[in-house]
Amino acid sequence: MQPVMARRILQWHTNQQSPPWELMVCPTHRCNLRCGICARSWEGPTAESLLDELPEERWLRLVEEASALGVRYLNIGGGGEPTLRRELVLRMCAKAKASGIEVHLQTNGTTLTQDDLDRLIALRLDYITVSVDGPTAEINDAIRFKNAFAETVKRIEWLYTLKKRHRSPVPHLQVNMVVTALNYNVLHAMVDFCVGHGVEYLSAKTLLEYSPNMKAYILSADQQSVLPGEVERALAKARDAGLSNNLDSLLPVSGERKGIGEPATGDVVEKRPAPFTQVRCLEPWRGIVISSSGHAAPCCFFWDGTADSIRDHSLEAVWLGPYLTSFRQRVQCGDLPAPCKTCGFPDSSEHLQLAHCLAQVMESVGNAYPGPAGLLRKVWNSLWHHGLRTSLRRYREWRAIRRALKNESQ
Repeated sequence: MQPVMARRILQWHTNQQSPPWELMVCPTHRCNLRCGICARSWEGPTAESLLDELPEERWLRLVEEASALGVRYLNIGGGGEPTLRRELVLRMCAKAKASGIEVHLQTNGTTLTQDDLDRLIALRLDYITVSVDGPTAEINDAIRFKNAFAETVKRIEWLYTLKKRHRSPVPHLQVNMVVTALNYNVLHAMVDFCVGHGVEYLSAKTLLEYSPNMKAYILSADQQSVLPGEVERALAKARDAGLSNNLDSLLPVSGERKGIGEPATGDVVEKRPAPFTQVRCLEPWRGIVISSSGHAAPCCFFWDGTADSIRDHSLEAVWLGPYLTSFRQRVQCGDLPAPCKTCGFPDSSEHLQLAHCLAQVMESVGNAYPGPAGLLRKVWNSLWHHGLRTSLRRYREWRAIRRALKNESQ
């Protein structure tokens, strides 16, 4: 998927307005839990507009617009618990799957019924991610909510059993955990938990510090210093168990890719567009988020009540509208909005891999079919600078990119 995402981003570089790869929707801002690591616990009263939820008909029409626009991935999640609008979510999943869109449901995993899971299996939903922040009830519920662990594990076990009964490989089950002072030293145990419960992917994310009052969850300097060792221990166990994960995103970044949002000295940045290989964050070009109120955002960490809204416009009009256009221009010039300056996502393995793929796609498109002399020169230069093993790997990556781009264009 990344080569196709990268080519869509590259089209913006050549002044072509490419459609979003991903649409993330947040059908509700309401939640049945009150977790200690959630923004709603620390940011004061919720904006009234977030509680003025879009009607069901508009959400369903949005899926149709996404399909017509060329969206390939629908992510249903948000600041609330999406399954509180159960029938709407199930209808959106059905409509998106019928349109050939890949669908991912994110949930706290405490409200789904066995009938819900049966219906999602029948729809061949692609992914379900449930939130688990510890391998035991004692750890998880201290972060989330009393009895959350028992209720979530029950749904995980239901899904595992029902998939076996239906002989279905999907939905692929993922677990998301937020690393805090209460669970940073049990990452290896989380690997055991996932393997023992049929989880196929473990996603670990750093804590977003919404308030200094969250000190019970914020890692101390001593805890941060031992975290890499805990991560390496968990990575080794995951490799042995064959569990896919993003645990390496918790390791310190080598600094090999600094975006223009990180000037070397002072706070001065040049207010001119940078090449996409140097842009701090690619999310504003990759996808779009629609909040419960209908407002658009460039990513799930950002919300602005003054943004363009699908209440008044189509998805395409909002994607190409003045708010997101201005936002992209600011990011490309290094003029980062306040929430972006402290966001660690651009340093995650997921984003770095996309940035690396973008550079490869730019090279692949620019050298799609070199002539015989050019090809020999390219091979010789690669062998000279990288050696045989690395040159073979780079060639395989180039071939994979070419295939992905060819399939996308068909």
